[in-house]
Amino acid sequence: MLRNYLKIAFRNLMRRKLFSLINILGLSVGIAFSLLIGVYIIQEKQVNADLKNPDQQFIVKSDWKVKEMGLDITTVAPLPKAMKEEYPHLVSNYYRFNPVTNVVSAGDKHFKENIAIGDTTLVSMYGFPLLHGNTEQAFRDNNSAVITESMAIKLFGKTDVLNERISIAATTGEQQDYLVSAVMKDISKNSVTGLFGETYSVFVPTIGNRYYPGGDPAVSWQSIYEIGLLELRPGVTPASMEKPFEQVLAKYADETTRANLTVKLAPVRDYYLKDNNNAVNRVIVTLSLVALFIISMAVINFININIGTSTYRLKEIGLRKVFGGARSQLVMQYLTEAMVLTLISGFLSVIFYEALRPFFSQVLQTSLLPCWQFSWVQIGFFVLLLLAVGLLAGIYPALVLSAVRISKAVKGKMDDSRGGMILRKSLLVVQFSLAILVFICGLTISSQVSYIFNKDLGYNKEQVLIVTAFPKQWDSTGVGRMMAVREGLKQVPSVKAASLTFEIPDRKPPNAASLQGEGMDQPVLIPALNVDENFGKTLGLNLSAGTFFNDKGAHIPGQVVINESAAKAFGWTAETAIGKTLKLPPSNVLTVKGVVKDFNYSSFNEEIGPLAFFHIEDALSYRFFAIKVVGDDMTAAINSVKSKWKELLPNAPFDYFFMDDKFASLYASELRLKKATSLATVLNLFIVFMGVFGIISFTIARRNREIAVRKVLGADIKSILLLFIKEYAWLILLANVIAWPLAYWFAHQWLQQYVYRVQQNLTPFFVAGLSVFGIAVVLIGLLSMKPATSNPVRNLRAE
Repeated sequence: MLRNYLKIAFRNLMRRKLFSLINILGLSVGIAFSLLIGVYIIQEKQVNADLKNPDQQFIVKSDWKVKEMGLDITTVAPLPKAMKEEYPHLVSNYYRFNPVTNVVSAGDKHFKENIAIGDTTLVSMYGFPLLHGNTEQAFRDNNSAVITESMAIKLFGKTDVLNERISIAATTGEQQDYLVSAVMKDISKNSVTGLFGETYSVFVPTIGNRYYPGGDPAVSWQSIYEIGLLELRPGVTPASMEKPFEQVLAKYADETTRANLTVKLAPVRDYYLKDNNNAVNRVIVTLSLVALFIISMAVINFININIGTSTYRLKEIGLRKVFGGARSQLVMQYLTEAMVLTLISGFLSVIFYEALRPFFSQVLQTSLLPCWQFSWVQIGFFVLLLLAVGLLAGIYPALVLSAVRISKAVKGKMDDSRGGMILRKSLLVVQFSLAILVFICGLTISSQVSYIFNKDLGYNKEQVLIVTAFPKQWDSTGVGRMMAVREGLKQVPSVKAASLTFEIPDRKPPNAASLQGEGMDQPVLIPALNVDENFGKTLGLNLSAGTFFNDKGAHIPGQVVINESAAKAFGWTAETAIGKTLKLPPSNVLTVKGVVKDFNYSSFNEEIGPLAFFHIEDALSYRFFAIKVVGDDMTAAINSVKSKWKELLPNAPFDYFFMDDKFASLYASELRLKKATSLATVLNLFIVFMGVFGIISFTIARRNREIAVRKVLGADIKSILLLFIKEYAWLILLANVIAWPLAYWFAHQWLQQYVYRVQQNLTPFFVAGLSVFGIAVVLIGLLSMKPATSNPVRNLRAE
């Protein structure tokens, strides 16, 4: 029986090649897009799945009553260790680390690397696989280092490097030596070694570490900038840890910390998805909906075309029923045909997947697996997708056509109550509505992204080269050396300005200063940046009043620059703020030297707030050189700066990026979404109009006699074209009525995540509606032109 079903299925596919091609092409595109998005989502969902006991792992986060008191991602340094010691029946393990970036050397090789200074529980707690070393005791002592496979090859050209010596530059100006005790396999993306989107390649113990002048930062209860992670005992929930956290803080922390800090536990398992204001989850949900819309379009095309062309097979159905064919057999016949067509489409979709995979990998900023490397999860998803599409595409036409009464079927007519024109037009309205909905949302996303990249940020990010300042020696000697390097870089002809700074405008500064203005009873916590007097000029900050420190001469201690929001927080205007004093505990008094206009120093998700600038020679800490370069040849400018750098700092790596690239990285998810929705809009319209092409084609073929009669009775080409255009124009109008409110709601919800956003207007709605209408009119006109201009006598004779 199955063989007979398959034989009839292939015969019908070959008999109506045009409609079969439309169905196959539409389903292939829909399945390929869904497969691409599905593989991407599966890969994103599997981040952290390779960790040991990920469901029991948690990141210790801080909820401060006054947000400027600390970071939410860090915790009081000794807290995780104290929780394990005080509550061993609740906590099975802990890991803390301090993420730093500095020069790692082996012999005459020097590289800028991300380093994690942390506890020695790293490997055993998370089960990271080792190529070399003891998994139970990866760190032999406090002078041991664990490095990644890639780092071993970079430093030594091989992976078996146990007991090889490496050295790490410290902010004290010294080099601390370590012996490699383990080499870790390069591991996949996770929320432990890749918590901030960075990959750490060197891991060293925090005990005995001399990186910071003040010693081990994991010891002091006043240290609140340590990353902390806990592994809870099976069955222990985050809620059951609330009281223990309060008790430990009450026992060890100071009064200010106890009064303002609430400890929260964030699951490691889904932290990657929920981090950065649910950025990855939002992309996943949006792309899932888009993929669902596209595959729905293809399925609707199949249903529409199958029911529309069903009159060609009604007599076959009638005869089969007359000769005793059961309805279940007819249903199986049509389902078999649908599955055959879906399997052919599935084969083509794999080809499309491989062809589009590099492009989608670039758009989604990931590496999508080739189909031959699919895991059982991806294979299962693909098989289920094919089965679902085949079933959904075939079940309705099968039930409708198999239910036609014998008396109607043998005459080649379909029951008026089933299928027919109303169903086809309803499905077309659904398709047009979805296409317009995706189109409008895509235009809104594109508009917001353009707004972000074109808005006046209050500073100039163009042609600003950011070079990591090495070596990091955070004392007066180290700062003095870097200031001399800054002056040397300014001698390069292509360098317009150069500045030594601790921060660049890519985040809200993590450090805050408690500043008390004249006449104020209480201090105000203000986020603070450590910069030099050239910072404003280099980044093009606009001054409202005063000067940016002493920008015409030598450094004058005790000066501060604030922004307009900070002046307002102190109850001043920009003009009245100049010369005012601010008290900084314990006994420092600072004079306001200048007020800069507010600028976007963080993402558009956060409102611009108060900001204070301390001079780098007072703060004695730095991380970057910001260098304003001029000229059209950026490659030559970079090479000139690099050459000067090697002359000034021969043993320091030249690691750089451009400020505009860094700015773009803040909105990576938005850029991915913009590209994906733009492509989805094109695919949506392609599938919709392929379906319209198929439906109009067989509609016109069935109405050739009617057109011929109209022409004989005097109808001209224009009236015949308008006849078909009007028939579909009201469907598009109805689709707009349905899609516009839905699109407004979706776009409104998406825009709410931004403090600074575009205002919705009618432009995207009219653009989408008129574009769909215009394309439909052109397509209908082209298809109607042939019968409208053909000889009516020939058509009547054929009838």
